[in-house]
Parts: sequence; structure tokens; C-alpha cells
Amino acid sequence: MPRLFLFIFTCLLSATTYSAIPTPEFASERKLFTKAEQLLSSNKLKEFKELQSRLGNYPLYPYLEYSLYIKQRSSLPQQKVSRFLKEYADTPLANRLNRTWLNHLAKNKRWKAYIHHYDQFPVESTHYVCQYQVALLNGTVTQKKEAIYNARDLWVVGNSQPKSCDPLFKAWMQTGRPTSAEATERFWLSLDQGNTKLARYIDKKITIKEHKKQSQLFWKIYNSPSLVASNNLHQLPLEHQATTAVLSYKKWFRSHPISATEAWIKSSESLPIGSQQDVTSYMGTRLNSRYHSKAIELSEQLDPAYKLAELTEVRIRNALAAQEWSVIHEAIQHLPEEKRSSAKWQYWLAVAEMHLEPKGNNIARFEQISQDRSFYGYLAAEISNKPFLLNASSSRPSETELTKLEQTPGLLRARELFKLGKLVEANREWNLAQSQMNESELLNSGYLAQSWGWHLQAIINAAKTKRWDHVDLRFPHPHQQFFAQHAVKNGLDLSFPVAIARQESAFLYTAQSHVGARGLMQLMPKTASATAKKHKVKYTRRSQLFKPELNITLGSAYLGDMYKRFNHNPAYAAAAYNAGPHRVKRWLKDRGELPLDIWIETIPFKETRNYVQNVLAFRVIYDRLQGRQASLLSEKQIQLLALNQNDIIPL
Repeated sequence: MPRLFLFIFTCLLSATTYSAIPTPEFASERKLFTKAEQLLSSNKLKEFKELQSRLGNYPLYPYLEYSLYIKQRSSLPQQKVSRFLKEYADTPLANRLNRTWLNHLAKNKRWKAYIHHYDQFPVESTHYVCQYQVALLNGTVTQKKEAIYNARDLWVVGNSQPKSCDPLFKAWMQTGRPTSAEATERFWLSLDQGNTKLARYIDKKITIKEHKKQSQLFWKIYNSPSLVASNNLHQLPLEHQATTAVLSYKKWFRSHPISATEAWIKSSESLPIGSQQDVTSYMGTRLNSRYHSKAIELSEQLDPAYKLAELTEVRIRNALAAQEWSVIHEAIQHLPEEKRSSAKWQYWLAVAEMHLEPKGNNIARFEQISQDRSFYGYLAAEISNKPFLLNASSSRPSETELTKLEQTPGLLRARELFKLGKLVEANREWNLAQSQMNESELLNSGYLAQSWGWHLQAIINAAKTKRWDHVDLRFPHPHQQFFAQHAVKNGLDLSFPVAIARQESAFLYTAQSHVGARGLMQLMPKTASATAKKHKVKYTRRSQLFKPELNITLGSAYLGDMYKRFNHNPAYAAAAYNAGPHRVKRWLKDRGELPLDIWIETIPFKETRNYVQNVLAFRVIYDRLQGRQASLLSEKQIQLLALNQNDIIPL
């Protein structure tokens, strides 16, 4: 950053009294910056440098210099890199340039320069540590000895190391290493991390007979897991018995879950408590998550005292699927207080009690649950005929506070990058700036992001600072006109597509998932194409899905299709939108006879289960925020709840 720019901001931020100075909009500079990037990309360096000189006071000036250095790195003097790293140490660019420069030096075998630079600007990463050791390996005799000495600590670990370590390890091995003891140590470290593939490779380097006997015994047990229940396990050193048992029982379970679980129940107490809990939880959660017919019975033996909270929760879900109300009631009582007191488990406790004692009076419990702003809170409100509460509060900062915060250099850069659509870079600047904020600034920054239209960061900030009641920060409503228009067009209530977008992308129009879903409503290109064809919407390329209007058009149309396909049931439609209609069709075939609330709570995928509950609750929240009459479920759907089954009279 030019010194003049730094001086201006230092003066602003250190002033004893502060008066709000409007933050420059930089509209013209933004255009020049984009043009400068284009010139550099086209190798028009003279024109680029002329334009760069005019942007000395623009917050993103360092990005132009960084891009120029990256482009010219093959001829870049070391002193320019060092100057940049010092001058822009407060930006994410320093770390990026440092890593790029070190990789460049290593690639070109400039080992002396690498050592000199790394000593000044080290990087805490195994890749760069190994490159540094390779540089030492190619240095003086003393430096080579140092590298060989350091190789052991980098090699004797339980995980595979990056390829940049290979030259160091090759030189180390030429000295006769690793010893059998070192190989044995890494063998067991690998297994401690569950890395059997690496362990097989390391096993080849074990040469001492006693060491080899141990590794071969491990493979004998692991490859025939039923042997783990025999005395073979106790032939291993005590410190390796738990690792062997855990890996072997898990492998056995994957092929023969019932016999493995039954064997584990008989022998688990012979292992350390940590290992017991690991395998017990592994087996129990999988049996119950798959709704195995013997899961409830075996879980009573696996964890009779309900010591494992995660396992207890899946046991409750399995019992819900079987509508075993006495099991549900008892299991909920054993949950840790924090979980037991949640609206979810209080709801199911109340429903269980209604089934176990139909004549009991549980109105007070449902009324208490209805105070919670959540799916189960709203479900209890629907049942007990209570209003849907928002429990909203806000401590929005003043415009003066926001303006002062916005003039922080890092946040100015983040804002400009966001407005230019450079979200990866914007996120880096934002996260670095937040790491340097005091508590007040951190609280205010969410509202600053919201003022820019960066709703995702506003929502993340509310969660990060645990301001769950700041509904204005957590539930923005951009593109209202488009959402309303296409909700009506597709026979949806006005808040349904909004709730989907809030859950899918937090209204980040450039969002892209790891599987390729794009835009506000996270549409897969194939789904978008089929939907566009069906609804006669002009759509030619996947990049169009980053346009809010088109994404809302196609996303709402697809949601409407799911809503109609699944009998106008919003829970089924939301599940289909998230997991695909083919899965919902299968889940309905398998457990469609279940009460609706049990069906939702027993959706096999945790992501989809949470997704459906959030979307249904968000619909209520957005209706309330817009002053509309809200409902979680229709009258017909309320009659499908567990409370209304088996002649239980609803409250």
C-alpha cells in the first residue's frame, strides 16, 4: 500500500475525536482497476503501468502490484519481493506472494536464495519446511548434515508427507535409514490414524524379526477380523492392542455388522475406555442410522447406561421410527442437560408422554416449547395454538460507527473486492481483518457486511458472535420482487423459495458447491436445463445460473414441481429439493406410513433432516417479518403428526 494511503488512514484511525467521514465510493477507480487488470493480462505493460500510477490511493493498488510481480516472477529481484512482503504484511497478498516466490525458487533450484528468503519469511507448512530442508541439502556440508538430521522427524509421522519431501527422504535413506525401529514406530503411528494403506507401505521397511512378528500379527487379525475376539490380540504389546482391536472390529462390522457387534459386546471391557467408546459409538450409530431391526436390542447392550450422547440421539430416532414410546421417553431422560432441554427433545418427550399417558395434561410443556424460534418451537406453537414468536432483538450500530469501521484498510479492500465480484479474495481480506478486530468492531462488522449486500458474511457474523436473536441480521430479504413473482407463478407460498435460498446460499448469487450447484437457489446445471425446457425459460449456459433473476426463476419452478409432485407437502418438497426426488420417493416407500414429524426427524441424511427443519422454520420467520399470516403446516398435515395418531387427542 502506498505510504500516502497508509498515512491518511493512520491519521483517521488515531484521531482523538472522530466525526463520520463518508467512505469514498471509488466508482471511477473501480473501472480503471478492471481495465488495468485487462491490460496486464494482455501484456500491455506500458499502458498498465500508466494506469497503475493513477491508482496509488485506491485500496486495491496492492493487487495490481501483486499481479505484476506474479507475471514477472522469473525476472523479479529478491529485494522487490522482500519489500512487498514487509509493506503489505497486513494483507493476504503477502502470504500468497511468499508461497508463490518460494515455490518459484524451489522449481528453479535457486537453493541459496531459498534459504536466505525462508530464514526471513518462513511458512508454517510441511511442504515449505521440506523444500527448505532440500535447499539445505543442496547447501554447505554443515547445512546438508542439518537436513539429514531433520529428516527423521519429518518421516516418522502417521500420515503421508507431500512430494516435496521425497528428495530429502531419498538422501536420508541413502544413509541407511530408516532403521527397523523407526519403521515400526511409523507403522503404528499410521495405524493410530487409521491409515492402513500407508502402514502396508511402511511394513516393507521393517526388518528386525521381533518387529516383523508384531506387524504380521496385526495383518493376520485385521484381515480375519473374527480373530480379534480370540487370544491372538494379547500376543501384541499392550500399547498396540487397542489400535488393533478398534481397526479390526470396525472392519468386521463393515462386512458382518451383527456378528461383529455381538462379539464386541462380549469383549469390549478388556480395552481402554477411549477405545471402548470409539467402537461402541461407531457400531451403535450405524446400526441405528440404518434403522436395523436389531439396533434397539443391541444398543441396550452396547450402551445400557446411555453414556454416549451421540449414540443416544440416534437410538431415539430409531425408536421414533418404531414408535417405541417407552424407549423414547427413557432415552431422552438420559441425554445431557444441554441436549435434553432443547426444543427438539422436549417436543418428543411431550409427545411420548401423551402416548404413554393419554389423559395427562401436557399443555404447559407444549406452551413452553412454543417460545423457541425453531422448527420444533413452531411445531409446538401450531399444536398448542400459540403465536409464532420471533424473539427478535437488535443493537444495530450507528452510521458513524459503521463508517469508521468501513475505513479500516482491510475492510475497504474487502468491500472493493466484493463489489468487483472477487469473492475469494474478498473473503481472505474480510477474515484477516476480523482476526484483528476488538469485540465491538467484530459485533459491528456483520451490519457493515449487510450494508454492502454481503448477506452471507452478515449471517456468518451473527452465528460467530452468537447473536441468534438478531433476526434482522440473520434473515435478509434481497430480490423480494423476483421471489414473490415466481412463488405466485409456481403455486408456492411467498416465503418458500426465499427460505430455500436462505438455506442454500445465504443469498450469495455467486455461490458454487463442491458438486457444481450454482447461484442463489443452488441449482445443478442438469436440473436447470431440464426445468428450463419444461417451463419454456430461455437458458443456454451454466454461467447464467449466477444471475439472480434467472436462478430464482428456475429454482422456484423446480421447487414448484417438487411441491406438486409430493402432494403439496412442503416437508417432502424441501427434502426432494435437497436430496433429490428419487431419494424422497424411496424414503416414502420405506417409511411413508410414519407420522409426518417422525418422518422428518428420521430422514436418513443428517444434512437433509436439518435442511427440511430449517426451511420450514425459515418460511414462518419470513412470513412474520413481512407481516403475513404464517403457518408451519396445513390443517391436513397437522393431522399427520405423531400426536394425532393412535387415538391421541390433539391439544
